Amino acid sequence: MDRRHLNNPHRAVEAAGVAAAQKGLRVWDCPYRHPAMKASWLKGFAQEQQLTLRL
Repeated sequence: MDRRHLNNPHRAVEAAGVAAAQKGLRVWDCPYRHPAMKASWLKGFAQEQQLTLRL
């Protein structure tokens, strides 16, 4: 069984961005230089920074 479709580093990088936002790090603390990885990290970071309405 081919499991390559489960090997998606962007999910891990996005989760790292979420964790960074939860820790209170700033956006310029992104550890990635590759544009695709940086975009994934920023996506996770930004999604965590969004306001949530808990009604």
